[in-house]
Parts: sequence; structure tokens; C-alpha cells
Amino acid sequence: LQMLRRTSVLTEVVRFASLREKAGSIPASVYEPIFHDPREFPEHEHLNIRLQGYDYVPLENFQGLVHRLCTRFGFNVLDSYAVAAQTEKIVSYKPNSTLVDQEIALSLYDRVVRIGSVPAPRLQLLVNILKAHTPIGVQVTVKSHEKADEDYRYIPDGLLKQRQEELKMLDDPVIRKNLGWE
Repeated sequence: LQMLRRTSVLTEVVRFASLREKAGSIPASVYEPIFHDPREFPEHEHLNIRLQGYDYVPLENFQGLVHRLCTRFGFNVLDSYAVAAQTEKIVSYKPNSTLVDQEIALSLYDRVVRIGSVPAPRLQLLVNILKAHTPIGVQVTVKSHEKADEDYRYIPDGLLKQRQEELKMLDDPVIRKNLGWE
């Protein structure tokens, strides 16, 4: 009989390994009261975090860090993309002459992370973290999204624009008459 009691106690001890499990789930409000925060903060609709730099590798790595930070903060990452590099030629001259010493081509790389529905207090925290972790040579700009930013993203097609101009010219009655269409 004693042996049977020991086995039943042992099975009960094994079933409930800790006192917390034996007690069951305790609501968090038992230990700390629940406070509801009635404050509402303004939200930014769409923001562009623009990263520019002359060195490609740190810029790419930092764009990945910015993307991960935004998702960790709970922001809605709408888009993350690269913009075509802008290349500039720099010419250095020999001392006291007009002879060219060197020609250097510098490429300015550009990356954009677009985020949406950002609460104002959290944005300031994100900006401070970005400032603290920005690599040397990378410039960070945070601003609201505009139509010009969308136009800046795409490379214009010269041939397409030329054909559109020709189509607009065909609406002119003088040109239509010269072509024999009227």
C-alpha cells in the first residue's frame, strides 16, 4: 500500500514539475495592473529613407540594416529599391599648368526604403538609431514621399518620349492635311 502511494505521488510530481504549472495560468493583471494609454499620436503616411554614398558595399549592407530595423519597429515597409547611379568625371591638373594629370569617374549610388504608417514618437527613435549606425561616407535623408521621388526612380526613355511627341504632332490639322489624311 505504501509503495502504491509513493508511485502515485511520484507520478503527480512528474506531471506537475513546478509549482507554477500546478497553479495553472495566472493572469498578468494579478501582478501588475493594466493601464490603458488614451493618448493618440500623429502618423506619417509615407516616408522615404534615402541613402547615398560613393562606396557600394557599405551602402548595400546599410540598406539591409535599415530594412530590418523598420520591420522590427513594426513599420510597414512599402518598397525598398535602388536608383541608377550618377557618374561624374573629376579632372585633376598638373601643378601650375593646364595639362590633365588624372581623370577619375565617381559613381554616386542611391538606395531608398519607403515606409508607411509611422507613429511620430517611434520615428524619432528610428532616426537616432540610424544616425548612430550610419557608416562613414553614407548620407541619410528622411523625408515625406512626393511625386517627384517616384519620377526620380525611373530612367527616362528618350525614344518613347520622341514617339509620343510625334503622335501629339499628328493631332495638328495642318500636318494631317500635308500628309494627305484630310
